[in-house]
Amino acid sequence: MSAIQETFLEIEWGGEEEARQARDQRAAQLQEQGLVCTCENLYNVYGYRVFTLEATEATPIEMSSAPGRDAKQISLRGDRPPSRANRDGRPVRKFDRR
Repeated sequence: MSAIQETFLEIEWGGEEEARQARDQRAAQLQEQGLVCTCENLYNVYGYRVFTLEATEATPIEMSSAPGRDAKQISLRGDRPPSRANRDGRPVRKFDRR
């Protein structure tokens, strides 16, 4: 299933509160169906509020352990390379030359 995208314009719903309430009610309906909803409060070029809703299916998270490691040994930080630091412990910053 693809994403559901809906907009609720302040001027079409008779006011800011009505549009926001309609968007929130629709989000609640979609969440009851098991969808994950993202809501945003935006403005159009005329200064009116636009309340948006995007609903997508939840993606299942597959739990698997790394080969050769016990589940208790897996670090929450992941396998990140060690950070580079200056002599005083501050991280080295990369700059582009112009």
